Amino acid sequence: MNWQSIIEQTIAMLLPMAIVFLFVYYMLKSFFDQFNRQRKQELRVRYSKETLPLRLQAYERIVLLLERIKPESLVMRLSKPELKTVELQRAMLESIRNEFDHNLSQQIYLSDEAWRMVEAARHSMMQLLSATADEHAPDSPYMEYATDILDEFSSISDDPLTMAIRFVQKEAKELM
Repeated sequence: MNWQSIIEQTIAMLLPMAIVFLFVYYMLKSFFDQFNRQRKQELRVRYSKETLPLRLQAYERIVLLLERIKPESLVMRLSKPELKTVELQRAMLESIRNEFDHNLSQQIYLSDEAWRMVEAARHSMMQLLSATADEHAPDSPYMEYATDILDEFSSISDDPLTMAIRFVQKEAKELM
């Protein structure tokens, strides 16, 4: 036998085997890809069933946080007749910090943008309280300070608290 005949017979045997191998490879690859996609979809569905209630609860808690740090809520909750300006300011700032710290873990369920808006709203509220307090004598009665805070907050056209609440509500609605 000559080499040419051996090569021809080898090619004649290997070519159909290669074609069958490629066909089987692509069929199996297609099957496993489809299986993996289906498995991932099932995991996503199961994950969303388990985490959706947690995420919605997180959005509820964040809206509650934002509502609780609004000036009218803070003044109503924390004002007492004997308070001075500096004491009310301190109590309001502490309340904002405590509310925020209490809900800090909720950020894992919110989008980055929503959490940034919550942080910006908190920061803006704390700045408003501090800037307004600087306009008053520390030991003056709290009533004028509280009134100025409420007036200043109501004069802001797009206050960060309302914007953050709307954004969080929009995100929560998208989940449902």
